Amino acid sequence: MAKPAADDPIRNLATRRAIAATRGEKVSRTVARLVARSIADDGLSPGASLPSEQEMAKNFGVGRASVREGLRLLEAQGLVTVRQGLGGGPSVAEPTGAAFGDTMSMYLQANDIRFAEVVEAVIEMEGLTAALAAGKVAGGDVDPDLLRSLELEDHDNASNREFIEQSLGFHDTLRQLAGNYPIALMASALAHLYSDRALGFHASEWSEMERGAFDDQHAVIARAVLAGDVDGARSLAVAHMRESVTMVLGENPTINQDRVDWK
Repeated sequence: MAKPAADDPIRNLATRRAIAATRGEKVSRTVARLVARSIADDGLSPGASLPSEQEMAKNFGVGRASVREGLRLLEAQGLVTVRQGLGGGPSVAEPTGAAFGDTMSMYLQANDIRFAEVVEAVIEMEGLTAALAAGKVAGGDVDPDLLRSLELEDHDNASNREFIEQSLGFHDTLRQLAGNYPIALMASALAHLYSDRALGFHASEWSEMERGAFDDQHAVIARAVLAGDVDGARSLAVAHMRESVTMVLGENPTINQDRVDWK
């Protein structure tokens, strides 16, 4: 059985040398990078426990204050969770597009980016992911369970919240089918920035006409993807997003001139 990282003198020595080699960088940031790297190297899943602050301080040869600050950096990025109290401690978090989108909003705000650019990016990214998904289907490189999840759910008795979750879930499935994590993450982050703000400007109730329009458009996109029609899937997804933006923001066009604010 392989030795745990905490008991591996060779690994600990390499870690200490890595910290010593980055003297121009804050120790806490170096600790954060090494923890993030170890999560990937050890293949840790969300929820997996990480060594305690005390153990990390000993293994890295640094003070607990540096470890604590490093963990806070990772927690702010949505990569770890730190629970306080008895039985608490750091653990691996579930990286999400929403968390990445919140971080992205900080950069967009700093550059005085307007919501209209987010809308444009969302439209193009949804077209790209639909095209990639269709390409994967055409190549036979897809998960059958994901394909089955493209089947549309019945919205007749769905609440507004359920309708929105199911509609957003359709696009999430396309991103997963695209089979490219960096693109899917970026598309999910942009979709979060868009939906988190735009949906707040729509009336609380979604009409039967609006629900029907979304269902019909999702259905034709799904058919194009399942047929492996790359160009068709892209153009249909772009057209759907343009229409949905008009539907959601139709009565609030000035939102496009609002600056994206860091959440």
